[in-house]
Amino acid sequence: MGIRNKALGFSRKFKLDSHHAIERFGVFFGIFAVTGAVAIGTSGVSAYQAGRDSLSQTALYTSDFKTSKTNLDGTVDGVYTNERGNKALVMMHFSPTAQISYNAADYRAFLLGSDTSLNSEPVSTRGIKGSLYAFGSTGYIGVLLNADRPFDRQVLNLTVRANAELTAPGAQPKQSSGKLAGDETFTKYDQWRVFFNPGASGVQKIAALNAPTFDPAQAYYWVALKKKETEARKALDQKLVEMRANLTQIRSYTSDLQTTKIDGLFLRPPTVPASIATDKITGVSAAEAKDGVSTLALQTNHVTPGGFDLNWRTGNVYDGYLDALTPAGQSYAQLFAKKREEGSDPTIQQISDMQWILSDGTSLTKDYQSSDVTMRPLMNIMNNLSHAYQTYSVNKSKYQSDLSLDLLRLDVSLRDVQSNSTVRDDKGFLTTLH
Repeated sequence: MGIRNKALGFSRKFKLDSHHAIERFGVFFGIFAVTGAVAIGTSGVSAYQAGRDSLSQTALYTSDFKTSKTNLDGTVDGVYTNERGNKALVMMHFSPTAQISYNAADYRAFLLGSDTSLNSEPVSTRGIKGSLYAFGSTGYIGVLLNADRPFDRQVLNLTVRANAELTAPGAQPKQSSGKLAGDETFTKYDQWRVFFNPGASGVQKIAALNAPTFDPAQAYYWVALKKKETEARKALDQKLVEMRANLTQIRSYTSDLQTTKIDGLFLRPPTVPASIATDKITGVSAAEAKDGVSTLALQTNHVTPGGFDLNWRTGNVYDGYLDALTPAGQSYAQLFAKKREEGSDPTIQQISDMQWILSDGTSLTKDYQSSDVTMRPLMNIMNNLSHAYQTYSVNKSKYQSDLSLDLLRLDVSLRDVQSNSTVRDDKGFLTTLH
């Protein structure tokens, strides 16, 4: 039996018929418009060569997808391989709120090869075994392919089918249209299709695939969390730079209290709220450090209500932060619940209530009018210092609560994957056309 007959037989047996000609043109045009492989007006020879270059270099041809019956939108994060090139992981995700199955047993997959025109052909890489991982309740799904040898440079056509139909909140299932039309299985089953080339030179290699045993948490960290962690740490570091500038302003304006006088009168330093009175920012910024590594850190005796005293520089999300923060005998879920009950930060109100006493014992705010021109220099210093304290307090609250929580949420997400990931790796999961 010839290759063409084998492909047709495979399609009929598993109800994965080829697209109509007009569909193939649409998908073909979309893919090569993205990769830039074919330009209008090129000759047949140059188009062919461009297609071969794309096949050699392009690892991923599908950036997003839509489930065929319930029209749920999904994103393809990428295709990743190990150093040897015989393991490939296709990572995809739905919105965390999408009502999909978190049980890997509810999915199966079909793998075909494709030529540069996306016509079905046998998979040239031999000995491929597949498994699917559902990464907890994160909405991430990964298909892991293991081959006997490094993957050939060939576009692979992966169809993932949900045995339990996916449902979208508030939406009625309906038949999808567009590039999936004409393939009867996309009408009968809720499924989606991804085109990728694990043998391409542009494929990204990750250490998580080099280990003998696949660790879903490690792969999830490097694919889904590492970039977010870098952004969260950058935001924390930048906030420390701002807080240091605020404290510098506070010291400058406090010095002005003694040097600015009106007819011998000057302002005494106010009593500062204990929550910020002794705060310091130590270390140097990345711009100041010889090695370009920031060492800025907050030293404080007070944690903002709802915030965390998080030593984020010395750790990372993969190793985890929550164990060090969670008291003995308490779960991290209980820790977050108690933080939510701590209420709002009173520091801003305490700053507004600070007393501004002059050297003669009178009050600048009670004994003088704000419109008094003669006292304007002292009024300006009071306003500047008060504003600097308020700005610092707001920044500190954001640093210890919102920004620290952004990092801790990544820790929670990883723990979900560590505890709740499921896998389907039986022989019935993947059907491959060789």
